[in-house]
Amino acid sequence: MDGPALGPVGRWNGRVTTWLAQIAALILAVLCATTFADVVGRYFFNAPFTFTVEATELAMGLIVYLGVGLVTHDNEHVSADVVTSRLPDWLRAVVGLVTNGLALAFLAVMVWRVWLRAAELLAEGDITQIWLVPIWPVAFAMAFGAAFFVSGVFLHMLGTLQKISGERGAR
Repeated sequence: MDGPALGPVGRWNGRVTTWLAQIAALILAVLCATTFADVVGRYFFNAPFTFTVEATELAMGLIVYLGVGLVTHDNEHVSADVVTSRLPDWLRAVVGLVTNGLALAFLAVMVWRVWLRAAELLAEGDITQIWLVPIWPVAFAMAFGAAFFVSGVFLHMLGTLQKISGERGAR
């Protein structure tokens, strides 16, 4: 994330998203170790873990939603710029502004719905079938991580606006 006016907010967003991505990496490592132990238990001792599917389902949601904020902050999403790379800088900035605006609107609705779903899970008291652990803490953690997806897109949009206004001021 670059842009001088994004300064402290951008740095804070970067620190939080890095921290969340590190948690996601730790969850991924634990998931890998659990899956490995489950495979060894299943094929060598005929004693698989009963909770592996639940652990994988919960962990995958956390890995995605806690990691996507850093990917967005660092602008590391996979993108095909075959068309936009041929455009002039000012038009590329306008296209970036429009696409970031559309993404921001879509993601704001998505994050809002994830928060509502987490609240529903809390109110209903849903639990996993085997472990019997509540699902709502994982859902709220996913919603929290997804909020940084939105903040990253918002900061990119501000950076694009800065670029456009800076180019206009330089003319």
